[in-house]
Amino acid sequence: MDVPDRLIPGGRAELIFNFGDPADWLITADNPHGTRLSEPVIMGQRNQIFYVKSTGKIRLLGIRFKPGGLAAFTNVPISDLLNMLLPAELLLGKAVKSLEMRLSDCSDDDRQIQLLDAILKTELRNTPANLLVVNQTIDMLRDSRDDISIDTICQQTGWYYKKLERIFLKNIGYTPKHYHKILRFNKAVRYMRTTNTLTDVCHVCNYFDQAHFIRDFRLFTGTTPSQFKKEDNKIADFLIKHQSV
Repeated sequence: MDVPDRLIPGGRAELIFNFGDPADWLITADNPHGTRLSEPVIMGQRNQIFYVKSTGKIRLLGIRFKPGGLAAFTNVPISDLLNMLLPAELLLGKAVKSLEMRLSDCSDDDRQIQLLDAILKTELRNTPANLLVVNQTIDMLRDSRDDISIDTICQQTGWYYKKLERIFLKNIGYTPKHYHKILRFNKAVRYMRTTNTLTDVCHVCNYFDQAHFIRDFRLFTGTTPSQFKKEDNKIADFLIKHQSV
């Protein structure tokens, strides 16, 4: 990465091991140098555009937790991690350091992934409370062709919005409405790969108009849709291609 690369919000917290040179994370206009950490880190879910820049050799191993997944490893409210980067040891304990050493001794990437998967399964602390409610809400948001609203979900299920909001903040780190906004944005970015017209994107993703879509797009990417498509966004393109929200 000779220039900073975009980290667009994807709705998930991440655990990242760095076996290369240090990287400058969460760069913004107000914090142009970002945060440099070479140890394992937790990068919280984000609600704005950030950038990352490598200082040399890149060799990362990361996990993007499913929505609510990180809550199975900690009692810290996930909302406390919004737009945060912190040493993973602070959240997951001293076992992280031992895990990093064992991962660095692995002979190949596949072995690293197998080891990481096995060890994390032994570190599960709890099943997040109300996880079923979280999963049902997310499934309804993802599966609806008409961009169902949170209010409609509450009406159909009988859940009170304020209770649903508390559950989401504890387990996912966003309010339901803001998570819905992130979900719709990511759907739009993926759909942009198949069409050249913003009118189609707005229609398929249920934006009120192009101005509404462009406003959200600028917030989450720092640029316009047309400029974003022209640029080389390695991290964003990889996640868009291989990982849903």
